[in-house]
Amino acid sequence: MRQNLKAYKKVNIESSMLAADPHQVVLMMLDGALESIALAKGAIERKDLANKSKMMTKAVNILSALRSALDKDAEPKVSENFDNLYSYCINKLDDVNISLVTAGLDEVTGYIKPLRDAWKDMPEESKQEGIELLKQKDQSRNQAIQA
Repeated sequence: MRQNLKAYKKVNIESSMLAADPHQVVLMMLDGALESIALAKGAIERKDLANKSKMMTKAVNILSALRSALDKDAEPKVSENFDNLYSYCINKLDDVNISLVTAGLDEVTGYIKPLRDAWKDMPEESKQEGIELLKQKDQSRNQAIQA
């Protein structure tokens, strides 16, 4: 039964990702990072080192993916700031993974949660503007490839 539930959850997440716009994908990733950090904290407190490692790896992978997705050409300064934030958080998670001192998890959550909340509360007009800019960038890229 547990295996079926895991399979359903995985398919549900994959389906949601396919149907989501880029804004929703980032929100889902931020939610996933926060959830993984919370689960890692619980695992550390229970001394469940196997689950701690799994959740820490998941959180680091999500933050790494967010970091690698930054568009450094469009907004270099903003991208640099986010790159520094994600890099710091990843390093802090790596430290916690070794030290098992959960205060570092609270610190990372303190940086990621306000970002997630701001992303969630972004006005619809701003979301649509960002999606339109992505479409224009994709069209330009496709035209350059065809030329």
